[in-house]
Amino acid sequence: MSATAHFLLTSLAVPRASKQSGEMENTSAAPNFADAIRKVERADQHIREFAAIADRHFARHPWQVGMVPERRRGRYAFSVGERQLFPDRTFSLIIGDAVHNLRTALDYLLSACALARGGDITKTEFPFGPNRRHVVSLLARRVRPAGPLAERLVLAARPYTRGNRLLWSLAELDRRDKHRLVVPTGCLTNVAITSGVWNALEPEMSAGKLIDGRGTRIPVPPGYEEALMVEARFEPEIIFGRGSPVARAPCVPTLKAMSRAVLEVIDSFEEAHGAIRFARQRLKTKPNAARIKVTH
Repeated sequence: MSATAHFLLTSLAVPRASKQSGEMENTSAAPNFADAIRKVERADQHIREFAAIADRHFARHPWQVGMVPERRRGRYAFSVGERQLFPDRTFSLIIGDAVHNLRTALDYLLSACALARGGDITKTEFPFGPNRRHVVSLLARRVRPAGPLAERLVLAARPYTRGNRLLWSLAELDRRDKHRLVVPTGCLTNVAITSGVWNALEPEMSAGKLIDGRGTRIPVPPGYEEALMVEARFEPEIIFGRGSPVARAPCVPTLKAMSRAVLEVIDSFEEAHGAIRFARQRLKTKPNAARIKVTH
């Protein structure tokens, strides 16, 4: 998959449990983590679909700008809006598919470990919680059939709010999607309007933001009250809506960072159990994730 930007996410660093434990799990056969990898690959397909639909939507140039400033309450400004509705429901559905596949990939890790030990895979589930103590309290019920090494690897992943919050946010988005659509997406568009030139005025740029398709007004500087608009530039970014654990964060970079975070966890399981490092191979093709702002 081609990389459109480089992202550095320090919170994704997952300690290698094998180095912490100092030994590999002694099982009759190494767990097969191939299905977990396939789930991540499926999630990546959804993320690419998301980006492609966004590109097609913005390629239609769904915005409109008044040619001359309008006066309201004594102030002159260009009126900016959208002439095509933003397909937020479509994007919400795709996000739901992507995060569910990533969340399920983590469950598959524990199922593979339990299966290799002859344990009950129906009683395994990758735990998440508000803090480390809560996650520890879930180990016996959700992780123990996968073995003690799996328990240490889960704790090393820090799947709680104050640990690897990006992983926790992934689980929270998936939890919400089971009951309703993921917190609605929005669109934040930076707008830059150049006016003047034809009115014997020097070109002057006015800037503003178009948020979630709501119309906005971009004030013009003094002397440009009757200047014509000669160029309008738009830089859109689809973001998570308010109320989300990753509210206002850009969707595509955040989803890619979540995918990489899950691959980091899979890689730690493969290394610790002496399995083939399929996740490591895929990590080499992914850019380092950026610092994604998440709310507390």
